[in-house]
Amino acid sequence: MIPERRGPSTGAAALSGAAFGAAAVFLGAGVVAGDWPTGWTAVVCALVLTAVGVTVRAAASRTAATRDSGGGPSLDKTDTDTDTVTGAAARGRSSFVAAVVAWAVAVLAAGIWAATSGGDDERDGGGTAKGRPAASAQPSTSARPTAASSLDAAPAVPWTVPAVGQKYDEGVGSWALGPTVAQGRIDGLFAYDAADGSVRWSVPAPTREALCAISPDTEEGIGLVAHGRHEKPCATLLAVRTSDGKVMWQRKLGGTGLVGNALAVGGTTAVTAEDRTVRARSTESGEQRWQRPAPKGCLPLALDADATRTLLVEQCGKGARLLALDTRTGTQRWTRDLPIESTATASVVSVAPAVVAVDEADARGTHAFLGFDDKGAPTASVPLSGPEGVLSAPEGVGDGRTVRPLVRDGLLITFAERNAMVPDRIVAYSLKDGRKAWAHDNQGQTMALAAEPDGRVAYLGSDASVTLLDPATGRTATVLKPDTAELPPISIAPELLPVPGGHVVLNQINMQSEPAAFALR
Repeated sequence: MIPERRGPSTGAAALSGAAFGAAAVFLGAGVVAGDWPTGWTAVVCALVLTAVGVTVRAAASRTAATRDSGGGPSLDKTDTDTDTVTGAAARGRSSFVAAVVAWAVAVLAAGIWAATSGGDDERDGGGTAKGRPAASAQPSTSARPTAASSLDAAPAVPWTVPAVGQKYDEGVGSWALGPTVAQGRIDGLFAYDAADGSVRWSVPAPTREALCAISPDTEEGIGLVAHGRHEKPCATLLAVRTSDGKVMWQRKLGGTGLVGNALAVGGTTAVTAEDRTVRARSTESGEQRWQRPAPKGCLPLALDADATRTLLVEQCGKGARLLALDTRTGTQRWTRDLPIESTATASVVSVAPAVVAVDEADARGTHAFLGFDDKGAPTASVPLSGPEGVLSAPEGVGDGRTVRPLVRDGLLITFAERNAMVPDRIVAYSLKDGRKAWAHDNQGQTMALAAEPDGRVAYLGSDASVTLLDPATGRTATVLKPDTAELPPISIAPELLPVPGGHVVLNQINMQSEPAAFALR
């Protein structure tokens, strides 16, 4: 007796079972993950299952042919039996050929799938790989990162600039320059391309000197910075062209050097308070245009300027006063005594309209934002601490968080700390009478405040969201929240700068090696 032939059918069945199991597991994993196979994945799965079905059919036909032939050749079959066996064998061979063709097509499809695996089955409609956070650039301050050409098409965090300097190093300010942002770091002034974070230009501080002051704004394409040595006066003044970082001129300041951060650009005039004197120079050449020595018994506290007016706060004995000077000539336009009867700190918040923040040593004295009209008459007084909480003010003024308030459309807009020790409210006051115009509460901490080019007010939340408010009502207009699970950490003193297509965040204090800067789309 010849043994029954089971090799081909058994092997085919085993192979089919394995393939069918693999395909079933693949499909099952897709279902569990909540996403059915698509694209080439779906095609390959369908072809594999088809090939499995044809193979099983071929195996069944081969088994039937074997069974009908009695398990092997016979010497005494009739013609009818012979025809039956021959037909069954033919059907088995046809099914086997069909299975081979089906498997060949499936293997070919799998090969094409493997060669194009970076295609539609691994990416969503926006081209971002699924199952992974959106890629972000990893630039240094000197290398160009691999990022998109504009923030509109970039991932949520298209680039970051790594931390620089030592722990607790603190920057001194920044400039928003359209497609570029300039950051005043301890090691110099660095301008980043807003699209990819590359350094467009830089003005490094000299060896053993640190950047110690920066003008609040730039005008006519020029800004001011100053640097000095450790425990020495901030005594080297530079004018920097913002288009390319060229130093237009440099001056050594005598005596006690610069007074605080008292430097500003008004039109084509650079104005500084230095060594008991206010001086004005040409921003192009550095040539002195005028000077105003402080009167006997007086010291300059703060100043700011625009193209036509310079506001100067002076401490004279136990009192203080605010002066308006012509930026081009230094001529005094008006003066106003401030409600001060002890030593004070002060900051010019706005030149036009005139708004200053003052905080005197006397606990029962004046601690407020003060507003004035164009002739110096008082218009508003907003306490630094009141029903809305502790208000944020410029550095050195008051007990709240350091921030430069916004002044627009007759309103003073700043942060407020209520029950918590961190600001969580944005509040606006009328500069006509000092009354609250509106308040906007945030669920988390408010980190930085900025004015949008279209007139809206923007603030940075601790979750890296940017909320845009209607400046007239304080109502939320838009919330921009990065669509990514991984966000760069925000330091305790960030700055928010609007740029084309998004925003740039500058971490001005290095607390835990936070990035010096990063972009948000």
